[in-house]
Order: sequence, then C-alpha cells, then structure tokens
Amino acid sequence: MQTTLTADHIQKKYASHLALQDASLKLHQGEILALLGPNGAGKTTLIKILATLLNKDAGKVEILGYDLDRYAETIRHLVGYVGQDTERSAYARLTVWENLQFFGALRGMDKSQVQAQASRLVDYFEFHGQMERLFGSLSGGQKQTVVILRALLHDPPLIFLDEPTKGLDPLISRRIRSFLKRYVHEQGKSLLLTSHVLSEVDELADQVARIVRSLRTLELRKAPSVSETLDWARTLVLLGVETIDAAGAKDTLHILLKYQADIERATKELLSASSS
Repeated sequence: MQTTLTADHIQKKYASHLALQDASLKLHQGEILALLGPNGAGKTTLIKILATLLNKDAGKVEILGYDLDRYAETIRHLVGYVGQDTERSAYARLTVWENLQFFGALRGMDKSQVQAQASRLVDYFEFHGQMERLFGSLSGGQKQTVVILRALLHDPPLIFLDEPTKGLDPLISRRIRSFLKRYVHEQGKSLLLTSHVLSEVDELADQVARIVRSLRTLELRKAPSVSETLDWARTLVLLGVETIDAAGAKDTLHILLKYQADIERATKELLSASSS
C-alpha cells in the first residue's frame, strides 16, 4: 500500500507557547485518518502545517515522496484543504458553478476540465440542481458541500478537512460523511480530518490519531469502537483524565453513562479504575 503522507516529530512554537510537540503520523492511499484531541491541543496547527499554510519549527514531512521543506509549491497542487471558515471559503455573490470555475482557473484548469470534474463530483455528492444557485443563498450544509467540492476539484490524492461537519445538523452531517467515505475508498484517495464528533470518527476513520493534552503528542492506532472512543475522548475532553486503559473501555463507558450528570463522581470513579 502506497504511503501518501509521513510526518515525523513535528513541532510548532509561538514565542514561549509550545503549540505542537513531537507529532508523528503516517497515512496510506485509500485510507481515512481522524485526528482527535481537546481544543488547543494543536490539531488545526498540525493540519495547516501539512497543507503548507503554516511553517513548522522542527520535524520532517513527506507527501507522495516530496519533502515539504524543499517542494512546498509542488505539494500545494497535490492536496485539497477545507478549513473551518465555510462562509469565507467561496464568493457569496457567485453561483456554485461560477465559484468552481474561478477556483479551478486558479489551479490552472480550463473550463472543460472544471466541467468534467465538477460533474463527476456532483454525482458523488448528489448535488444536482444547486449549481446555478448563489453561494450566499445556500444552507449551511450545502455551503460546506460546495467548499468540499472546491477542495476536490483538481482531483488531489490527499485531502485535509478541519472539522468538516462542524455546526451542521445530523442528517446533513451523515450525508457528507457517507459521500466522503465512498469517494476516498472508491477513488483511492487519502483523507486526514479533525473532528470532535465521536460518531463521525467511528463511521469514517480507518485509523485514529489522538493528541494528548499534557504532552501534545500523537498516539496512532486502529480506529476504536464507539465504546473505546467514548472511553478516552469523553474522559480527555470532559473530565481531564489523561489516560485510561483501552481494555477497560466497557467499564469506563458504564461509569460515564451512570454518572454523566455528576462529573465529579465520574472523575473519581475513573481515576480509581485507571489506578487499579
């Protein structure tokens, strides 16, 4: 299986603040990797570094064999990126089709190439009937779909999505997840996404990387079940407990559900379980 992305010991510092330390991961062709962690752990920082939008201070990144430090311009043509600011990711007074034409031209695509690729993507995302509508008139889910279409327009082998379903209703979120999973696996693409939605990770991810708050480092493993995800993610994000043995996932989930209205008591139970 071809390796699409390798990141080793990435570090980023802002003045005296260490935003990212010793982050390492690997992503293969046809694979979806979810990057999880609490707010401020460095998820967006890492994904922006990999997308050439932010300079790292240390570490090494290779994308499809190209070193990020030497071939950043080449890499930009190999990746698609969707950030969190959907509203400002396309032009409100242009139609969907006009937006795709504009962004395609920036990628060096002519009108026929944009038409062919847009038609293919519209089929995947079941977005027929929206192409002549103004971007500003679309719903939140439709706007996010357009931004994803824009990121995929030049047919990149590697896609970065920073919380792609943030703020969307469950039905729209599920449709977007379904389209992305089918697109990545059928087209042999690679996808790295950040998310706080546990069901999204359970449905989408082939692998999960988590950034631990205290060390700001990545631990890579196969995608967990929902109970395992709830085990460490709810513990980490809601309770601040750093580690719980995955083997005790069912017991931990039971504690969380039993005492979900009493965070202090749940914390004591979890700490007791993790030390036993």
